[in-house]
Amino acid sequence: MLDFVIGALRHNPEVAVFLSISLGCLVGRIRLGKFHLGPVAGSLLIGLLIGQIGLEVPHELKSVFFALFIYAVGFKSGPGFFGSLNRGTLKLVIFATVLCVTGLGVILLMNHVFGFDAGFAAGLGAGALTDTAMMGTASSALGQLDLDPQSIADLNSHMAIAYAISYLFGTVGLIIFVGNIAPRLLGVDLKASARELEAQLAGAQGEQRSSGEITPYTRIVVRAHRVELGKLACGLSIEALEARREALSIERVLRGERVLEREPGLVLAAGDVVGITASRDAVGSLAAWIGAEEDCPAALSYPHKQLEVVLTSAEFADKTLGEIKHLIGPVSRHGVFLNKVTRQGYDLPLLTNTVFRRGDVAQISGRSEAVDVLAARFGRVKTSNYKSDIALHTAGMVLGSLLGLLSAHVGVVPIELGVGGGVLLVALILGWLHSRYPAVGDLPPAAQWAFSELGLTAFAAVVGLLAGPKAVHAMQEHGLALVLAGVVITLVPPLVAFYVGRYLLKLHPMILLGALAGAQTEAASMNAIIEESQSQTPVIGFTVCYAVSNVLFAVWGPIIVALA
Repeated sequence: MLDFVIGALRHNPEVAVFLSISLGCLVGRIRLGKFHLGPVAGSLLIGLLIGQIGLEVPHELKSVFFALFIYAVGFKSGPGFFGSLNRGTLKLVIFATVLCVTGLGVILLMNHVFGFDAGFAAGLGAGALTDTAMMGTASSALGQLDLDPQSIADLNSHMAIAYAISYLFGTVGLIIFVGNIAPRLLGVDLKASARELEAQLAGAQGEQRSSGEITPYTRIVVRAHRVELGKLACGLSIEALEARREALSIERVLRGERVLEREPGLVLAAGDVVGITASRDAVGSLAAWIGAEEDCPAALSYPHKQLEVVLTSAEFADKTLGEIKHLIGPVSRHGVFLNKVTRQGYDLPLLTNTVFRRGDVAQISGRSEAVDVLAARFGRVKTSNYKSDIALHTAGMVLGSLLGLLSAHVGVVPIELGVGGGVLLVALILGWLHSRYPAVGDLPPAAQWAFSELGLTAFAAVVGLLAGPKAVHAMQEHGLALVLAGVVITLVPPLVAFYVGRYLLKLHPMILLGALAGAQTEAASMNAIIEESQSQTPVIGFTVCYAVSNVLFAVWGPIIVALA
C-alpha cells in the first residue's frame, strides 16, 4: 500500500501538490495559544516532508501559482497604493518605506556576516518579515541567473528551508513586538490611547464613546411607540419632530386600523403608533418625546434596504466623515444610516475627522428610495451576482509576464522586473483603474481571495516539494545561523521604524502600532492590537502601510538575488 502511494506521488506530481495543500492547511489551523502556522507555512512544511521521497515537479507550476497570488495582491492593493501617494498619507508612506529599506539592509548584512547565498538570503527575508511575495519574486530572479539547472535548484532549496526556519519567529516575534514590546516602549495604556485618538477624530461634535462603542451609527435599531397626549410629538408633523433629532426617522404611522405610509407633513395625533428607525443613542429619548414603546409588527413592517457601496466618487474621496455629511446635506441623508465602513476588510472608526478614501466600502441602510439615491451619488453598489472579467485579468497576467521579461542595464548590471514584478505592476494599475472606473475589470473579493490563497499555498507547496532531500542537509549545516539571522531580521526593522515613527514623524501611538503591523503585512498582529485596545483606530495606520510594503517587499526579491 505504501509503495503504491509513493509511486502515485512520484508519477503524478499534481497529486503531491494538492496533498501538500490539503494537509498543510490542516496543520496550519493547529493553534498553540494565539499562534498558528497558517496555510502557507503549513503547505511549505508538508511539501518539504513529502519531497523527501524525491519528486519531479514541473518548475513551471511554481510560476503559474505565484502569478495568481501576486496578481490578486496587486489588484487588491492598487487603490490603496496609488491612493496613498498624497500629502495626507505622506508620513505613513515614509514610515513603511523606512521599515522596508531597513529590512533590505539587515537582510544583506546578515547575508554578509554569515556568508549565505542568494537563496538563503531571499528565504530569510521572506520568512523573517512574513512576506511570501518576496520569495516568489526572488525565485523568478533565481531562474534568470547564468547558472546550471542544478545550482539554481540548490538555491531554491536553500530559499525554502530558510523561509521555513525563519517564518516561525517572524510571525510570533512580530506579534510580541507590536502587542507587548512597542506599547511598553511607548509607555501608554492602549485603551486610554485609543479613547484619546477617538476624541481627536470626533472633533467638536464630541462623539467619543465608551470602550468598544465608538460611533452612534454602528448600531441601528427600529422601535414602535404610541403617541401620548401631552408629549412633544402629539400635534407635531413628522418633519417637525424629525428636525429635533437628526438620527431619527419615522417611516410609518398606524392610525386605528389604517396604515399611513411616510408623509413629512402628516401631523401626529394621540393614539397613533409610529414605526421608527433610529441610531441607538436616540432611543432613550423616544418614550419621553412620543410615548410608551409597543410591540406592533404592523407599524414596523415598512420597506427597508441595506446596501454596500464602494466609494468611487471624486466628490467624497479623501474627505472626512464630517465633510461628507456637510456635502450631502441633512435633507438628502435623512432616513439613511451609515452602519460601517471597511478598508481592505477592516472596519474604520466612524468619527467626524476620519478620512475616507476611494475604494472604501460603506454599508448604508434605511428608506429604500433614499438609500438608492445616496448610493448612486456615493459610488458603485456591490452586488453578489457579478462575475469576474477573466479575459481582462488573464490578459493582465500575460502583459505583466512579458513586461517582466524586458531588461535594461545600469552600467554592467542588468535590471529587470522579473515575471512577478511585471505581473504585480500591471495588477496594481488595473486595481486602481477598477476603483475609478468600476465597469472595468470586475474581480469580486471572493475571487481575489481564491486567487491569493490558492496561488500562495500552492506556490509554497511546490517550493517545498522541489526542495526535497537537499533541505535536510541545508538545515543541518546552517540551521542555527538561519535562526539567529532570522531573529535579527524580524526585530531590527520594526524597532528602527518604531523610533522614526514616534520621534521624527510623531505618529499617534495607535496609528503607529497599526502602521507597524501594516508595514510588515502581518494581519495577526493587527488583530491583536484591535483586540487589546478595543478600537478600530489602528486601521488608519495599517492599510496605507500594508499597500506600500506589499509592493516594496515584492520588489526586494530580485534586488536581494542581485546583491547577495
